[in-house]
Amino acid sequence: MAIFYMETYAVKPEKQAEFMPLWKKFLKFAKDNPKMFKFKSGKLFTQTLGGSVGTYVSIFEYDSLADLEKEMQAGMKDERMLKLMQEFMVLIVPNTYSTSVLNLVMNV
Repeated sequence: MAIFYMETYAVKPEKQAEFMPLWKKFLKFAKDNPKMFKFKSGKLFTQTLGGSVGTYVSIFEYDSLADLEKEMQAGMKDERMLKLMQEFMVLIVPNTYSTSVLNLVMNV
């Protein structure tokens, strides 16, 4: 069954204008490098009710945990991906970034 990789984070108010262009840059990079990226689908959400309003949540779907691990290993070896990750980390509020791996139990 599929697994989902979830990231949550808040973007610094003064960096909001840079956030979506960087996301688009990442998506183009992923599209241009299909051998590196293993995700089947992805979604970006913003939290609008409850918790920390304005927090972003990205969720990527993978066929397996092994596919996620391969993608992460490839990304850590690629200078372009490391640069994108550095650019992203500058935009987020410190101590708001977290990741989770979710196992699909059932489609409803």
